Amino acid sequence: MTMHILFIIVAGLLGAAAFDTEGVLFGAVIGYLVAEVLTLKKRVTRLERQAASDLSAMQEEVVFAPVDEPGDFVMSEATVEEVVDPLTTDIGKRVQVPPDPTKQEGRQEHHEETLAGPDRLFAMFGKVGSDVGDWVSRFITGGNLVLKMGLVILFFGVAFLVKYAAQHNLVPIELRLAGAALGGMVLLGLGWRLRSRTGGYGLGLQGGGVGILYLVVYGAAKLYSLVPVPLSFGLMIALVVLSGFLAVLQNARMLAVFGAIGGFIAPVLMSTGTGSHVMLFSYFGLLNIGILGIAWYKAWRELNLLGFFFTFGIGTLWGSQGYQPQHFATTEPFLIFFFLLYAAISVLFAHRQPVNLRGFIDGPLVFGLPLVATGLQYALVRDFQYGMAISSCSLGVFYLLLATILWRRLAEGMRMLCEAFLALGVMFATMTIPLALDSTWTSAVWALEGGAMVWVGVRQKRLLARLFGVLLQFVAAYLFLAETFYPFGAIPFLNRSFFGCLFIAGAALFASFSLQRHADELRKWEKYVSLPLLVWGLCWWYFGGLRECDHHFGHIRIQNAVLLFSSASTILMTIVAVKVSWRQLAIAQAVHLVLMALSMVFGLFDMPYNSHLLASWGPLAWAVAFYCQYRMLYQFDHEWPEWLMGYWHAKSLWLLLLLSCLEISWLADEALQLSEIWAIIGWGVLPASVVLLIMGLGGRPAWPLARWERYYRGVGIGLPALLLMIWSVLCLKESGDPAPLPFVPLINPLELSLLFIIMVLMKWASACRRGSCYGFPFLSERIIFWLVAALIFIFTNGTVARCVHFFGNIPYRYESLYHSVVFQAAIAALWSLGALSMTVWAARAGNRLVWCCGAVLLALVVVKLFLVDLSGTGTVARIVSFIVVGILMLVIGYFSPIPPGRKEEVI
Repeated sequence: MTMHILFIIVAGLLGAAAFDTEGVLFGAVIGYLVAEVLTLKKRVTRLERQAASDLSAMQEEVVFAPVDEPGDFVMSEATVEEVVDPLTTDIGKRVQVPPDPTKQEGRQEHHEETLAGPDRLFAMFGKVGSDVGDWVSRFITGGNLVLKMGLVILFFGVAFLVKYAAQHNLVPIELRLAGAALGGMVLLGLGWRLRSRTGGYGLGLQGGGVGILYLVVYGAAKLYSLVPVPLSFGLMIALVVLSGFLAVLQNARMLAVFGAIGGFIAPVLMSTGTGSHVMLFSYFGLLNIGILGIAWYKAWRELNLLGFFFTFGIGTLWGSQGYQPQHFATTEPFLIFFFLLYAAISVLFAHRQPVNLRGFIDGPLVFGLPLVATGLQYALVRDFQYGMAISSCSLGVFYLLLATILWRRLAEGMRMLCEAFLALGVMFATMTIPLALDSTWTSAVWALEGGAMVWVGVRQKRLLARLFGVLLQFVAAYLFLAETFYPFGAIPFLNRSFFGCLFIAGAALFASFSLQRHADELRKWEKYVSLPLLVWGLCWWYFGGLRECDHHFGHIRIQNAVLLFSSASTILMTIVAVKVSWRQLAIAQAVHLVLMALSMVFGLFDMPYNSHLLASWGPLAWAVAFYCQYRMLYQFDHEWPEWLMGYWHAKSLWLLLLLSCLEISWLADEALQLSEIWAIIGWGVLPASVVLLIMGLGGRPAWPLARWERYYRGVGIGLPALLLMIWSVLCLKESGDPAPLPFVPLINPLELSLLFIIMVLMKWASACRRGSCYGFPFLSERIIFWLVAALIFIFTNGTVARCVHFFGNIPYRYESLYHSVVFQAAIAALWSLGALSMTVWAARAGNRLVWCCGAVLLALVVVKLFLVDLSGTGTVARIVSFIVVGILMLVIGYFSPIPPGRKEEVI
C-alpha cells in the first residue's frame, strides 16, 4: 500500500507541474494504475522464483579453496563477480565475493542463452521492451523504496524551488545557487558516511547530492551566466568523474545510475527553450564520456541503457521540435559521435563479462543503436541527394570493419557480437543500392527483416518470431505495391522497383528454405507454409523481371527479353538449389518451360505482319532458353519425381516441335513465297520425321532418350502421332496445288507427305504392338491399327477428289464434288474395289471382322447409288454403276464367302 501512496503523490506532483492544478487528479490516477501493475508483476515474479528456487539451490554449490592472498577464495560451478573493496588503501585491489542469488539467477538465464552461440544471435533484439520494463520495475520496487521516492521528490522540489525563486527574485541568485550547492554536498558527504548501511541508503544520498550539483552548475552557467562556459564544462566533467569514481570505488551501479539521471534531467528541467543545441549536446557528450569511462571497468548494463535512452530520446525530442536544415553542420557531428561512443560501449559490455559469459551481448544496445541512429540520420539527410545511400554505405563499412577487427583481435568469446556486427554490416551494405536510386526503402528493409525473423524463430524454436517474420513480409509487399510507382528514366534492372521486388523475393525464398530445412523441428501445420512462401518469392522474382522486360526491352520484343530473363533466373536458381540441396527450389524450375510456352503464345499474338518468332533476337533467346531447359533437366535428373521429369521431357519436345513447325511454315509462306500447301505440309513432315527418328534411336545410350525412353517413345511421340492423324484428316479440305510445280497424282507434295505420314504411323502402330513404344492408356494397339486403316481410307478418297479436281476441272468444294458424276462414279469404283480387297483377304485370313467391314463398305456403295442425285444426268451412269457393283458382288461371293465364326485376329 505504501508504494501505491508514493506513486499517487509523485504522479500527482508531476501532473501538477505539467498541467497545473487540473493535472493532479490525472497524475494520481496514472500513479495508482502504474503501482497496481508493478505490484502484480512483482507477485508473479516472486511466485516464479519460488517455484524455481529448489532446483537452483541444488545446482549451485560454493566450494572454497585456499589461495595465496588472504581474503580471496575460489568458487566452482558459480559465477564470480569482481568488485573493488572501498575500505582498502589499494583502490585497484579486487576481491572475489559470492554472487547474489538474484543476480546469479539472471546470469544463469544469460548463460543458457549463450549456449546456442550464433543460433541465438538476434534473440536479445526481441526482448528489448521486456528488459527495459524489468529494469524499471526493479529500480522502482527493489531496495529502499522510500529513499528512492524521497530523493526523486527532493530533486524535483529543489528544481522547482530554484525556478520559482528565480522567477520571483526572492533571494539573490548567488545565495540560491550556493545554498543548493551546499545541500548537494551535504547529501554527498552524508551518503559517504552511510555507505556501509544496508539497503543502499548511503549510495542513494550520494546520487541525490550529485544530481543537485548538476543542477547548480548547469543553472549557474546557462541561466545566469555566473560561471563561464569553459569553467562550467570543467565542473560538469568533475562531477561526471566524481560520480563515476565513487560508483566504481564502491561497486555501486545505482550511484552511477543516480548520477547519470541527475545529469541528464538537469538541462531538461532548467531549460527555457532558448538554449543552444550545441551546448546541450556538448554537455551530453561529457556525460556519455563518463559512461564510457565506467564501461571500461564495469559491465553495468543499466547505466549503458540509461545513457542511450536519455541521449537519443532527448535528441529525438529536440529534433522533432527545433531542428532546421541549417543546423545540419552542428548536429551531424554529435550524432556520429554518440553512435561511435555507444558502439564502443556495446563492445566493452561484451568484453567485460565474466569468463563463462564472455561475449554475451546487450541486444537493445547492439540492435537498437543502428535503428535509432538510422532514423535520426534519415531526418538529417532526407533533403540531400543520395544522403541516405551514403549513410547506409558508411554504416555497412563501419560494421564490417568492426566485425573484422574484433574477430582478429578478440575472436575467443566474441563470436556472437562479431556475427551481430557482420549481419548489420551486410544489411546496411545491401541497402545502399536501392537507397541510392530511391528513398522509399522501408518495405525492402521490412522484407529482409521478416526473412531474418523467420530464420531466428526457426533456430530458436520460437513460433511467435516465425509468424511475425512471415506477416512482416506480406506487410512489406503491400507497402511496396501501395507506395511505389515505376521510376521514370530508370536503368534496366538497376532501379529501386526491381531491387524492391528482388529483396521481397529473396526474403521469402530464404524464409521458405529455413522452414523447409528444419521442417522436422516445427509444428505439423508449419510444414505446409514453406511451399506458399516459395511460390510467393518466385512470383515476386518473376514479377520484377517481367516488368523490367516490359519497360525496357520492347525493341527486341518483350517475349525475347522474358526468355532471356527466365533463362538467367533458371541458371541462378539451379546453382543455388544444387549448392544447398534445396529440392523444392529444384522442382520449382519447372516454371521455365511454362514461361517458354507463354512467350510463344504471346509472341504469336504480338507478331506484326510478315514476321515470325525467330525474328530480331529470337534465335538467341530461344536457343538460350532451350539450352537452359535441357541443362536444368540434366542437372535435376534424379532430383525431380520421375513422373514430373518424364512428362517435362515430353513437353519440352512438343514445344521444340511447335517452334520448328511455325518457322518452317513461315519460311515457305512468307520468305520463299510458295503456294499455301508448302506451308501446310511442314506441319506434317517435320513431326513425322521426329517420330521416325526417335523410334529409330531406341535403346541408344545417349541422354536423354536412354534415361527417359519410356516417356519419349510413349507420350513424347504419341501425342504428335495422334495430331498427325488429325492433320491428315484436315488435309481433305486442301486441293494440294503444288505451284509452281504441276500436279501429278500421288507424286505431289501433299500426297507424298501423307504417304510418308501413313508409313510412319504404321511403323508406330507396329512398334506399339511389339511393346517398343508406349502408347496412351486409353489407346490399345487394336484401336491404333483401326485408326491408321481409317486414315488410309481417307487418304485414297482425298487422292480421287484431287484427281477429279485437277483433271475434270471440278472446283475443289464439297458441293461441286458431291454433284459431280465423275467423282461419284470414281468413288463408287474405289469403294467397291476396296470392299473386294478386304473381303478376299479376310476370307483367306479367316478374319470375320475385316470381312464384315468390307461388306459394310459395299453396302454403302449400293445405298449411295440409290440416294445420290446425279443432277438428271445419272440415268445411264446409275445403270452402269448398278451393273458394275452387281458384278463385283458376284465376284466377292465366289472368291470370298463369309469366313466361319472363329476367334478374330487383330490383323
